[in-house]
Amino acid sequence: MPAVITVDIGTTSLRAIVYDESGRALHVCQRHNPPEYLDDGRVEQDPHSWQSQVRAVLRSVGQAVHDQVLQPACIAVTAQRSSLIAVDAAGAPLQPAMLWQDTRCAALAQAMAGHDAEVYRRTGLKISPVFSAIKMAWLRQNRPGVWAATHKLLGVQDWVLWGLTGRYVTDHSLASRTNLLNLRTRQWDADLLALFGVPQALLCDLVPPGAVVGGLTPAVAADTGLPAGLPVVTAGGDQQCAALGLGLLGPQHAVANTGTGSYLIGHADAPALDAQMRVSCNVSAVPGAYIVEAATLTSGVAQRWLMQLLGLDADDPAALALWAHEAAAVPAGSHGLLWLPHFKGAGSPHWDPRARGTLHHISLSTTRGDLARALLEAIAIELAEGLAVVEPLCGPVATVHVAGGMTRSALFNQIQADVLERPLRRFASNEATSEGAWIAGCVAAGLAASHAQAFGRLAQRDPPAAYDPDPAAVAVYRLQRARARAVYDALAAPSLRAMFE
Repeated sequence: MPAVITVDIGTTSLRAIVYDESGRALHVCQRHNPPEYLDDGRVEQDPHSWQSQVRAVLRSVGQAVHDQVLQPACIAVTAQRSSLIAVDAAGAPLQPAMLWQDTRCAALAQAMAGHDAEVYRRTGLKISPVFSAIKMAWLRQNRPGVWAATHKLLGVQDWVLWGLTGRYVTDHSLASRTNLLNLRTRQWDADLLALFGVPQALLCDLVPPGAVVGGLTPAVAADTGLPAGLPVVTAGGDQQCAALGLGLLGPQHAVANTGTGSYLIGHADAPALDAQMRVSCNVSAVPGAYIVEAATLTSGVAQRWLMQLLGLDADDPAALALWAHEAAAVPAGSHGLLWLPHFKGAGSPHWDPRARGTLHHISLSTTRGDLARALLEAIAIELAEGLAVVEPLCGPVATVHVAGGMTRSALFNQIQADVLERPLRRFASNEATSEGAWIAGCVAAGLAASHAQAFGRLAQRDPPAAYDPDPAAVAVYRLQRARARAVYDALAAPSLRAMFE
């Protein structure tokens, strides 16, 4: 039986899944692999951990392929975006990876903010610590020894693709998260390379998302039991793949994907830019298309932090059930309790790396359930603020398709419907990102004629659950959104912010 293998490298875990031609998962292997969050704004990870964990999950896949007598057609790889790994001429990492949440280059980004308008016009991205180019510029200025020894500057997906094939390749969807790719030409932009001081020779070769970048090396094949030369596909960045896995093939609906961070994503047929630069425009995993993204930097990771702070194990199903039960017992609005979930700065629409998490209106009657529900509401409010910017650029949004680990919670899904004021649709699978990679793999391997045909197979297998807005809750959350804006604006006032810095 033909099969497609997907590898999905997230921020805190990675997984490999074996799918058949219909999109049915035949085997899943997942490993937790979180980064290190440091007090000075660094978010780091040993790059070797990704290679070793990918090998481990592929060994499990190789055994499953053998046991189930499968014929693998390809490995389709997707990963987190905008992290940075510097390697030498032998491919050895020169320092820990700087992850996308790393804010050590915030001051440099602020110093270059005068270039924002031109950079956004070309790339669809403001200059931000989230994206790769400012990390590269910081590395050049602050780690001259590392910079001098650097042979290539890679993202996580590029690094894994090199480990599997021996080729330094990145696709347009990943490159569009660097601040260095021209959205219209889909080539590295010479003027931006000069602005950030990055020689093009340090960057990977560019290919379209969905391209076969090479074959599995004999060494990896021998280690995993998979065939040497097995085609390896760059499926696209994780959020692009999640959007594809949720059927974002055209207008009329948007996607909200909530994992470590959250993304509200719309479809565009051409680059769609916001005059105030509040959202990003990136290359889609769908050929020729674009996506418009509003990003919340901390979502699932904030819930994990809060649970652990309150004495609950975020990996324990019983603790998660208790957490959800206590939150569900609290009315919409959480008795006025309000979080600003800016634990690693604010993403869309503010793009404010200096913002910090805030808890407002706490009292002696505040319960753990209040804290839990208020955080869910805060994440949904951030998504709603993003939708308010994305919709005018992409067209009217009739429904929102949701995915990500946090959408395992029916309560969170209902809160999203109420806050977004849109019907929600959630497919039973929690693996939209891997399913998007599967779609790309099917097309690349000739197992599907188009992305739409492959998604149609998924939709037939997995009819979505529906969540419709509750008018009473909608009214509560409109007020809560207004409160959140007011609190953010007050805290962002220069005189007040200066007192905390």
